Amino acid sequence: PADDGQLLERRYAESTIASDISKIMDSMVQKNFVNFLLNQREKKSVPPMMPEDPEVSAFNDLLKKDFAIWVHNKGDISK
Repeated sequence: PADDGQLLERRYAESTIASDISKIMDSMVQKNFVNFLLNQREKKSVPPMMPEDPEVSAFNDLLKKDFAIWVHNKGDISK
């Protein structure tokens, strides 16, 4: 009986922490997405001075794909 109370309190504390972490992660995803959109807008408004390095372009493409996969997986986990 006393152990049940402690177990219930522990579960409540763990779920509270998980909820807080989830809120923080959602906030970070939203901020990153807004920054991504702002950066995209800046790229379109500023003409490039010189051609982009192919390695940098490949790296940026990989980052975009990883970010999209991460956001997609984040949505699957929360459901």
